[in-house]
Amino acid sequence: MNPTKGGDRGEAERVIALMVLAAWADGRVEGSEAFAIQRLVSANPLLAHLRPISAIADETRERLREKGMDACLAEACAALPDRTYRELAFQCCAKVMGADRVFPVEEESVLRKLQGLLGLESGDAERLLVLATR
Repeated sequence: MNPTKGGDRGEAERVIALMVLAAWADGRVEGSEAFAIQRLVSANPLLAHLRPISAIADETRERLREKGMDACLAEACAALPDRTYRELAFQCCAKVMGADRVFPVEEESVLRKLQGLLGLESGDAERLLVLATR
C-alpha cells in the first residue's frame, strides 16, 4: 500500500482517473469540470499527496483514446476494492458531471455504468448523489 493521508495511492489515482473520465463523458471537458476535479482533489485527504493531476489526466485521456470509455471505466472501477474509495469515486464523478450545470444523456449513462461497476445499490447511489449536490 502506498499511503496518502490515511489512504491508498493507487486507489486515489483511480478515483481521479474516474473523475477525468466523467468530465469526458459528453465528449468534451468544460473549464468548470476541470476546476471541480482540482477542488475535489485538494479538499479530500484521501486524494492528497499524489502525482500531479495533469499527469493522471494525460494518461487517462490516452487510455480513453486507445480503449474507449467502457473499457476505461471497467478497468478503473476494478482497481477500487475499498468501499470508501468506490463511494468517493461515485460522489466525485457526480460532482464533476454537475459542475457545468448540464447533465446530458451521455453523462447519465456513464453515471449508471459507474453505479453498476462500483457495485453500489440504488439506495447507496441515491445517498451519494444527494451528498454530491451539497
